[in-house]
Amino acid sequence: MKESVTVEKFRELFKTRDSVAAEWKKAGNKVVGCVSTYTPEEIIYAAEALPVEVMCRAETFSKADAYLPSFACSFMRGFLEVLLEERYGYLDLLTLPSLCDSSRGFYGIWKQISDKPYAYLLHYPTNRSEEASEYFAEEIERFKNFMEDFVGKNVSEKDLRNAIDVYNENRRLLKKLYWLRRKESPPISGVEALEVVLSSMTTPKNLHNQLLERLLREITEREDYPEGGVRLLVSGHIVDDPDVLKVIEDSGGIIVSDDLDSGSRYFWNLVDSEAKPIEGISRRYIRIPSPYGSPIKDRINYLKLMVKAFHVEGIIFLTRKFCEPYLFDYVTLGQAVKEEGIPSLYLEYEYPLARGALKTRVEAFVEMLR
Repeated sequence: MKESVTVEKFRELFKTRDSVAAEWKKAGNKVVGCVSTYTPEEIIYAAEALPVEVMCRAETFSKADAYLPSFACSFMRGFLEVLLEERYGYLDLLTLPSLCDSSRGFYGIWKQISDKPYAYLLHYPTNRSEEASEYFAEEIERFKNFMEDFVGKNVSEKDLRNAIDVYNENRRLLKKLYWLRRKESPPISGVEALEVVLSSMTTPKNLHNQLLERLLREITEREDYPEGGVRLLVSGHIVDDPDVLKVIEDSGGIIVSDDLDSGSRYFWNLVDSEAKPIEGISRRYIRIPSPYGSPIKDRINYLKLMVKAFHVEGIIFLTRKFCEPYLFDYVTLGQAVKEEGIPSLYLEYEYPLARGALKTRVEAFVEMLR
């Protein structure tokens, strides 16, 4: 299959993300690691720092196991492992929303054992009321004040509005790319789409916007579209390794949409540019349909929307081992899609990736759908 030049560029940006961040730091700028896509990146961008989503792939936990229990999620154990191995030496700051026990536990332990990089805990509300939105706005205001001190720069309302505009443009362009996947023959595979979104999380947004505009111009002119297959949707939290989705697409499916923190939920909704910047950012981030405080009906409705819009034939629930919020949600989500007559498969994974076992289960699921 002849690839789009720009798709290859996104893949290269993702693979060389550490070098991109190191170059940014070398130029005298701050690099901020975001341990979750629920961090309000606009604040970091407005402070002229580079927000980068940390990737937590680790095949062993020999160092992390000295500090975290074995039943902590493999995502946070993996992140602690790569930190202790100093793979993120370019980070000046870590930001962690208080989403779950593992993230809060990690924060407490890291503060005891190290202050490089410095860790900042952003208190994330546990419901979606108007009071919660006001509370989170106050948290974001405190985060803004912290960033001003951290980088030595005043963040004005104009800076915030510019950041909102840049991020909203990135979200609009990513959404346009996703809508192309509704076609009977999607012009981009699920693996490629993930690489595009992941690179957005680690690349300066103005550069990423330029590349997305180019991709949208040329993607429909590909000589060979990705090979078709059973239309699948993948649901889960952060998938930071394209190989995970490659196992699925190599098994006869094509991923036409997703319900992932590292996919559609990262960009689907915009910040209201007419609202006051802090209030608009607060409302946008707490209304992401997720297990971190959202009513379960919001997640069910979001799944139904995606299934209908992208003509999905089956759902794969994909979870990192011991991720409690998603494991608790799956019971209700699995029952809800079953009642809607939507076939689903549940897969739990960790590293090293058991490709053979995963592929066998996906192949059986795809064959059943056929």
